[in-house]
Amino acid sequence: MSEKLADILKPTVHHAVRELVAAAGIDVSDWAIDRNGIPIKNPNANIYKSFKWSFGGSGEPIALCVWHEDIDWTNTPPTLTGNIKNEQDDLNALADKAVSKEVRSRLSIKIRRTRDFGNALYEAYSKRQAARIILLIGKRTDIDEEASMSSKVKFRELDAVPWYVHAFDPYMGTYQVVRGIESTPAINTDPFASITDPGLDPDFLVFVEELGETERETLIKARVGQGAFRDALIARWKGCSVTGCAALSLLVASHIKPWSKCTTPAERLGAANGLLLTPNLDKLFDCGLITFDDRFRILLSPNLKPGVAIQLNVDANMRLKSMADKDTLPFLEWHAKNIFVT
Repeated sequence: MSEKLADILKPTVHHAVRELVAAAGIDVSDWAIDRNGIPIKNPNANIYKSFKWSFGGSGEPIALCVWHEDIDWTNTPPTLTGNIKNEQDDLNALADKAVSKEVRSRLSIKIRRTRDFGNALYEAYSKRQAARIILLIGKRTDIDEEASMSSKVKFRELDAVPWYVHAFDPYMGTYQVVRGIESTPAINTDPFASITDPGLDPDFLVFVEELGETERETLIKARVGQGAFRDALIARWKGCSVTGCAALSLLVASHIKPWSKCTTPAERLGAANGLLLTPNLDKLFDCGLITFDDRFRILLSPNLKPGVAIQLNVDANMRLKSMADKDTLPFLEWHAKNIFVT
């Protein structure tokens, strides 16, 4: 039955994305202006909007662009499964290796679209909200081609039946979306379901989008470091994660794996991916001049001159406080491999 349904629902018409988003019940009035506020003669030609992979949310219906071939049509009902964390990690790895500025820019856009897609899935899951699926047919790129070319959509149509996110793991990034069957409440309470990530505020994201990577990360860090993430770190560490300094107003809430590289709610908001540091330690950690090993001992980069370390009161005998736990180890390992200067 589902395989026959696959043929029935295989797109054969190339609808404009805006028309399908509107048909899903999402307000498309802002498609009539570009990113600089200039009116667009044909709103359907708004490239910035049309190339997104997810739409709506935050009180509006949700629509997701999904390749027809990614759906398991042999299931009854048809099911979409995936891992948003793995997808974004693969793109981040490509971006880190990219030499060309143009390639890095193209990949950063795809990373952002993947993140937004995951956020939409998570919102639909945590709020038990239906998602409308825009089915795509065309020539798509493999992960190895992501840096050099974009997928080409030949046909796209909106499935008339709503889909529901039955599972989304905020730690691992795995998800399952099912056609036509409403999801039931999760047995275990999701600790991040009621927490708003200030770094994902739409207006804020538009504001930082044109900034360079370093500038953008700095602003996001400052914004996220004043909300629930900071509160979680204070509750866990009580003071500086290394020195124990209890002057909380002077301490910086710092992600171990940077916010822009995070792929799940747990990575963005969980205390396991954070340290509460004095400004000197925070700066050294961000620059990769210090990190911590699997026994929570500090490691000093060869690029950190001994005289500078002494001036900043940093020495090789430091370590994370006893509040450090094994849930932090994967993030410290990531930092040591990707940021620490050896």
